[in-house]
Amino acid sequence: MRNELNERKSYALVVAAVVASAVTMLAGLITALCFTVRDKTRAVDPVPQNLLVDAAVDLNHSLSALRLCVEPEPAREVGKTALVFAVRAETALECVNGPWLESRDSEAFLNDVATVLHSEDPLDAVNKSEQMFAIAARFYDHVSSGAEFSYNGELIDQQGGTEDDTPATDAMIEEAKEFLAGKLDADKATFIGAYDGRIEFDLERDGVSGYGVVKDGRIIEFSFAHSGSGTGDDLDREKTIAIALDCAELCGFDGLEVFNTDITHDYGVVQLCRKIDGAMACDECASVAVVGETAVAFTAGKCEAEHDVPTVKVDERSARKAAPDAKGEGMLVTRTVNGKDRVCYEYRYDLEDGVHFVYVCAENGRQMQVR
Repeated sequence: MRNELNERKSYALVVAAVVASAVTMLAGLITALCFTVRDKTRAVDPVPQNLLVDAAVDLNHSLSALRLCVEPEPAREVGKTALVFAVRAETALECVNGPWLESRDSEAFLNDVATVLHSEDPLDAVNKSEQMFAIAARFYDHVSSGAEFSYNGELIDQQGGTEDDTPATDAMIEEAKEFLAGKLDADKATFIGAYDGRIEFDLERDGVSGYGVVKDGRIIEFSFAHSGSGTGDDLDREKTIAIALDCAELCGFDGLEVFNTDITHDYGVVQLCRKIDGAMACDECASVAVVGETAVAFTAGKCEAEHDVPTVKVDERSARKAAPDAKGEGMLVTRTVNGKDRVCYEYRYDLEDGVHFVYVCAENGRQMQVR
């Protein structure tokens, strides 16, 4: 692990976490914010600040409860609750227009909490609960009273070493810089740090600030400040999809298919994923934000995660019986449940309180999950 981690700990991991567990629940808020580079001149909005404080309180409380768990099932349930509050805090943090430099450690902490809580073995999170709780207490003091907060990747650093600790050489940094600037037509790329094989840069394009990450010869994340407000001229859906697919290929990710498109007037977010044996791997979507005719942000998530998808044994018409009053045909998707691949049909419900989904197992035809 290089010392550059102090320069910036990216939030790419939490994107995967959000997509895997909460992107739909929070889509209206996250898609409008998760790609935006903050305006550093605005005052702090009290509404998201209050939401951030509330989420920090609940996260702290949940992590405290996690310390008492000794069995997998209660640990899994408490961990899911804590994950929701971590996502809420991350979303609220994106809304708070405070100084960008001051939010980096907070983002890194919330990202790593989400990573730990996503462990296949819930007792792994229990083993980290004391440490997470201690840091969460400092995080709460920071967001509630302005106390200083620093985080240097302690949670991930001690997890046993799946990260790439090989330092980035000057030659590697220069190569990544030229590649990133060339692909994104950036006028300026300033190196800010490297860890786990990621080489990160501050960007500038046509006077607009941004951020980009290169890993393994591909752009796995970038974001530019944009003026998309959801109030301009409506985007053309097919054209927006084409821009998103071109962006993914430009960054080095081809073969992805459209899973979902969300357009609000002049701002659109397109989720892309792989199709595995006919099923959309929706838990690992890449996402592209589009304003006008430009892709202003991209995150690859974990769109190339390996899967061992079970065989479909129940046809969609039979599965639909377990989805009450379903409107239309269910989409065949993969879901990761308790660390295992499942194949199921997804049914969307637009109800008076918002969007819900019912998942019916394609192996046994039984209702598997509702959210």
